[in-house]
Amino acid sequence: GTIVEGEDVITQMNEAYVDEDGRPYQDIRIHHTIVLHDPFPDPGELPVPPRSPSPPLHVVESDRLAVGEVINKLAGHTTEEVVEFIEEKELKANTQMLEIIGDIPDADVKPPEDVLFVCKLNPVTTSDDLEIIFSRFGPIESCEV
Repeated sequence: GTIVEGEDVITQMNEAYVDEDGRPYQDIRIHHTIVLHDPFPDPGELPVPPRSPSPPLHVVESDRLAVGEVINKLAGHTTEEVVEFIEEKELKANTQMLEIIGDIPDADVKPPEDVLFVCKLNPVTTSDDLEIIFSRFGPIESCEV
């Protein structure tokens, strides 16, 4: 057949997340269709039901997300836990962006334990200034601005 209306629905179906076998993680159900043009004549004794038949139970029961089911990872968590979760997601996204644009070699790269990164310095701050400020906490191996 040919789709003459509702291509937005087909687009949504094509954009659904799928597993490695191409099967959507969330069930997709077509609840109603309308035949705009049927070129074939109906048999005279054909009964026309008032609605589409319900699917069998084995079709409805699935190991996938049900139609309309929403997973809310944040439900049941405290405000502090939600804020922490969001901050972790933002940090990961920012780190991946830095990797994509080439500012860091790998998103999982960690600086050595003896390195301190200081940001948002006054433009007139020099390496000597930082050495004076941080030398009271221990010996400084090197400092560069």
